[in-house]
Amino acid sequence: MLPNVIQSRFIPQDAVKLGRFTTSIDNPHQNYHDPSWTKPTQAMNSHLDSFIGTHETTADSGFASSLTSLVSALFSKRAKFKHHIIADRVLTSVLDNSDSWFKEATKLPATQSWIEQQIDQGNDIYMIVGFHSVTNAHIIQESHRGTAADGQIQLPAALALGAAGAIVPVGDTLDPRVGGHRRTLDETQSQFQVLGAQICALQFRKIRHAWLSSKRVDKSRLSQPWWSSVERWRDEEEGEDDLIEVKLAELEDLDEGWVREASGDSVFLVRQSDEL
Repeated sequence: MLPNVIQSRFIPQDAVKLGRFTTSIDNPHQNYHDPSWTKPTQAMNSHLDSFIGTHETTADSGFASSLTSLVSALFSKRAKFKHHIIADRVLTSVLDNSDSWFKEATKLPATQSWIEQQIDQGNDIYMIVGFHSVTNAHIIQESHRGTAADGQIQLPAALALGAAGAIVPVGDTLDPRVGGHRRTLDETQSQFQVLGAQICALQFRKIRHAWLSSKRVDKSRLSQPWWSSVERWRDEEEGEDDLIEVKLAELEDLDEGWVREASGDSVFLVRQSDEL
């Protein structure tokens, strides 16, 4: 099962596409390439309307627990908070037959050129193969009795600043300069409205590559997508590797800035933070 990479902010659903190549796990809507041809993207979608869920412990299992764990991880890294989520709809969308999509995409000259440019720049490349989104979600974040420091709950500053107007506090004022919404009647609960369809987690596969020499390799034995380099200088020098072979690999653990967590049948990759 592919891990769910928790985003540091909500991303509008229409800003991300399945099958997109990107160099950034954190910002998949930056430095990306969308392979373009007439064939439409085929996706497997599952959704729940009028969703209600509560997350209090990672021992629970099932879709509701997984979804609330996703949003809980986005809002807070500390176990002392409990989250209630009410949403018009929650959606899970997965690219159908991602290996076939990848093979077709890498036949396109524009895609080949983009991949080579990123490799030459030393960038890692990922392909988006799935996402989870919530639509018009009402999120209640509360502290367990007696555990909230100073009786205050805050929206993480990175989330507040990166939400681009998607998050609206309920019953109080959200001030990004101080990191979030504070104070309700008992100072142990905070409520937020997430407007529109917003992605909270993405699934990726990683693109790996190898340079080969056309003088030393039997092309008929290459099983992965390959092409002759579009960078002409590669085949002008004697013995220079001039073929590139690419393949899709599973996304494993990322760098030391990420931690792997599990909830029921789901696995999450969450960026470490000093915030809540």
